[in-house]
Amino acid sequence: MFALFDSIFGLPGHPLLVHAAVVLVPLAAIGTVVIAFWPAARNRIGWITAVLGVIGFFFAFFAKESGEALLETVRVTAAVKSHAEMGDQGVIGAFLVGGSACTLMLFDQFVKERAKRNLPELSITRPLRTLIGVFAVVLCIFGSVLVVNVGHSGAKATWENKDVAPTVTYSGD
Repeated sequence: MFALFDSIFGLPGHPLLVHAAVVLVPLAAIGTVVIAFWPAARNRIGWITAVLGVIGFFFAFFAKESGEALLETVRVTAAVKSHAEMGDQGVIGAFLVGGSACTLMLFDQFVKERAKRNLPELSITRPLRTLIGVFAVVLCIFGSVLVVNVGHSGAKATWENKDVAPTVTYSGD
């Protein structure tokens, strides 16, 4: 394990990175659901949504890594242990959301490139666009649920019983 972003400006990095992931991943999921079946939105915010999904994935990954570093400095309770074990699920969920948005946009780019070259539309284009859209919506819902569950378990581990909540003994070096 490497301690990536174990501290940011002298503070434990995990809580800061988690908030970025918990905001960006569901936001990208909502954007992906919108662009899946609304071409005007896809043209306006499609690539922005894909970029948000990718950034959300990286924040989820950094949050997991920094959480592993933070785990070495807090009192480990059953709730903290359960949350730590869920860390990979958040990264997987973020990947599903970001990957769905990118897949939608790459397929859209493929269709636009064919049209630019005056190539006829393939007979499978519309059914495939629908299939990709449906899968994207399902994966975004599933991925968002994973990310939110991991975040919720961390909040519970920290705040549910304040008298047994993990106490940070971080030195901030």
